Amino acid sequence: MPETRTQQRKTSILDTVFGAVLGLYILFIGGIVVANALVVGMTPEGRLQFWESIRDPDVLHAVWLSIWTSTVSAIIAMGISIPSGYLLSHRRSRGMRFIDAIVDIPIILPPLLFGISLLVLFQRTFLGASLRAIGLKFYHEPSGIVLVQVLIAAAYGIRMLKGAFDSLDPRLAAVARTLGCTRLRAFLTVVLPSIRNSIIAALVMIWARALALYGPIIAFVGATTGRTEVLPTRMYLEMSVGRLEAALAVSLLMIGLAAIVLLILKLVGGSDGIDSERMTRL
Repeated sequence: MPETRTQQRKTSILDTVFGAVLGLYILFIGGIVVANALVVGMTPEGRLQFWESIRDPDVLHAVWLSIWTSTVSAIIAMGISIPSGYLLSHRRSRGMRFIDAIVDIPIILPPLLFGISLLVLFQRTFLGASLRAIGLKFYHEPSGIVLVQVLIAAAYGIRMLKGAFDSLDPRLAAVARTLGCTRLRAFLTVVLPSIRNSIIAALVMIWARALALYGPIIAFVGATTGRTEVLPTRMYLEMSVGRLEAALAVSLLMIGLAAIVLLILKLVGGSDGIDSERMTRL
C-alpha cells in the first residue's frame, strides 16, 4: 500500500531528526581529530614536537610494541571469542547465564582496578608463584601487555559475536547436517561464513580496544621506556609532565594506526550470507 503524503512527511521529519542527531555526534568526533591535528600543525612548537616524536627511538619502540602486542592479542582473543560466543548463544541453562554475566566483568570493572587485581593475582597468590617456578612471568614484562589486552578485549569480542550467533537462523546449520556435513564442518563452512562481517567487526573492536588500553597496563606491567611502554602510556606520561604537543603527536600516530587497520579490514570484508553455490558443495 503506497504511503500517503502525511506518512511521507512524517517519515521525512523523522529522518531529518535522526540525521541531525547523527550529524551532531559525527561533528564532535571529527572535531576531536581535527583539533588535535590543528594544535600540532598550526604552531611551530607543535610541528617541531611532532617530527621529534616520530623520530624518537623510544616512541618508535612504543609504536612497534603497540602494533605487535595488539595484533597478537587480537588473534588470541578471536580464538577465545568465536567458540565462547557460539557456546553462550546455543546453551541457555542457568549455569550458562551465570557464565554470561562473568564475561562482562572486564567490561564493567574500571580498567585500572582490573590491572591492580591482575597484579595481586600474579604476585600474591599460588598461581603467580607456580608460574614463576616454571619460568613464566607476566608482570613488568611485555608478555603481560598481551595478557591484559587479551583478557579485556576478548570480553568485547565475545559479546559482539554472541549477538551475531543469536541473530543467525539455526536452520542453516541443520540443513547442512542433513546434507551430510558433520557438526564441525557445518560450523566452519556455513555458520562462520554467515557472520563474516560480524567477525571482521569484532576483530576491529578487539584490536582497537587492545591498542587503546593504558590503565591496566600501567598497573600490571608498568611503563618502562624501551621495554613496556606502549603508545597510550607514552601519551599519558607526556600529558602528566605538561608536554601537550608531544602527547598530541603520539595521539595522531595512534589515530593513523587505527585508521590504517580499519581500512584494511574494511577492504577485505564482504557481504554476509550463505549463497546457493556453497550449499550445493556441502
